[in-house]
Amino acid sequence: MATEANDWTWLDPQRRIAQPELALMCRLDVAEIDELVEYGALVPLAGEDSEARQFAASCVAPLREAVGLRGTYDLDLFTVSLLFGYLQRIAHLEQQLRSLQAHLPHPGHLPREGPTPWREPHA
Repeated sequence: MATEANDWTWLDPQRRIAQPELALMCRLDVAEIDELVEYGALVPLAGEDSEARQFAASCVAPLREAVGLRGTYDLDLFTVSLLFGYLQRIAHLEQQLRSLQAHLPHPGHLPREGPTPWREPHA
């Protein structure tokens, strides 16, 4: 499968994406993006009208996954909004877990638990 520019440019979480671009990237209509905003699943960063709305690029991956599950299981848009919220929460918790694991000492440096290994006494 060929990788398009849209498939890698949204990886920067600091990037902002306009509503029409988000709709294109996630294979949704602009009206469906509006509906997700009404449900509270998507929160725009800027703009009142639908053409000026911008969203954080971090929402692209979970939204694409939710839309993919929508096609697989024939889900309505409200269920997609719930699923999207849960997928965002899972991604956030996984990021927290990776951050906490990075602060733990490496398993090779952990103190040994349990009995010490048996050694032959030297005479």
